[in-house]
Amino acid sequence: MEQKKPVRFWVRDDIENAIKEQNIDRSRFHEFSKLEYTDIIRRFYFTFSDIKNHVPSLAYIDMHFRSELKKEVIDCFFRTDDWSEYLKTIKDAIPDKNCKLFMILYEGWVYEGYPDELFNVLENVCNIRDFYIVSPKFEWFIAVSYIEDNAELYQK
Repeated sequence: MEQKKPVRFWVRDDIENAIKEQNIDRSRFHEFSKLEYTDIIRRFYFTFSDIKNHVPSLAYIDMHFRSELKKEVIDCFFRTDDWSEYLKTIKDAIPDKNCKLFMILYEGWVYEGYPDELFNVLENVCNIRDFYIVSPKFEWFIAVSYIEDNAELYQK
């Protein structure tokens, strides 16, 4: 008897299928090490979250970012017929376009890759909710919320 996967695996399966269907080179975009992904999430929390006053959460609506971070709203609003344009606007806001980035998903998965491949995959994923695109040196991140219909760039 086949067991049904928990919901948190659906987005991971979608991403893996998109990687295969788009023939993405796994040296350019891949799931981050299962042995080290918690270190990336922990570093994200300790660098950007107000963990002294709030319990860390990857849900955008529950996330409390440090007050000293510079925040810039990215002028994009999702419309069902405009997912590609929405993602392009977010991609254009990335400060470092030539380096590998981390993508941390609300469900707890961590991916690493270059912006072109990362956004190519995102264009082909339908079960995505909240995610964070994070610089490799943890100097900035972009918070994207499908539910809240917005994206914001935060910098130290």
